[in-house]
Amino acid sequence: MRQDGISVSILRKELTMKRNTLILMLVTCFVLSHFSATSAQEASAPIMQRPSTAAKIADLLIVRPLSIVVASASTGIFLGTVPFTFLAGVSEPAAMILVEAPWRYTNCRCLGDWSHFKDRKPITSACEEGCP
Repeated sequence: MRQDGISVSILRKELTMKRNTLILMLVTCFVLSHFSATSAQEASAPIMQRPSTAAKIADLLIVRPLSIVVASASTGIFLGTVPFTFLAGVSEPAAMILVEAPWRYTNCRCLGDWSHFKDRKPITSACEEGCP
């Protein structure tokens, strides 16, 4: 009986940890989508300022690793939903939003610069070029 009580306790802790991880991923997605929205608005600004050293360190140690986690998770979500999006005919826009945009945010920015991409294109560049 005691062993079952311990097993239930461990299961509760695991479920709590999974729930907290999911909440963290959702909050990270929300924060990153906010940064991408503000970067699209500020992309037309002609004045470029160099990022501070603190911004570069924060980007390297916090934002980039979180971006990799979120991009991996969103890619996994895309792969899980491919059969449904393909049948619905929206697999290409879903790929741009769930795969291209997060990986682009992770890899196509200068270190510490949250408002501009290296190639000066919007976050979903392929969508902007391909859409009428």
